[in-house]
Amino acid sequence: MKSKPNTDQFKNNKDLTSFLEGGAADAENRVVEQPVVARVHREQKVFRLPLDLINALKRETYERSMATGLRVTEMELVEKALRIFLKM
Repeated sequence: MKSKPNTDQFKNNKDLTSFLEGGAADAENRVVEQPVVARVHREQKVFRLPLDLINALKRETYERSMATGLRVTEMELVEKALRIFLKM
């Protein structure tokens, strides 16, 4: 009969509280350009766009993410552009 495997090598010896506290500090220091209303009902809409527009959107998303150090999504940029276009 086989014995139980030795799992000592898989035990985590790090203090996880510093990780959790660091995330809370980052959230407090986060600056948002324009606050979007939280918990807005959203529905999915699918559009077919020209390839040059898709590439420009991806590039802008990447550049803004790198410049701010925060995640910027394509959905956020499209929503902002539509709100400006529709004067909302």
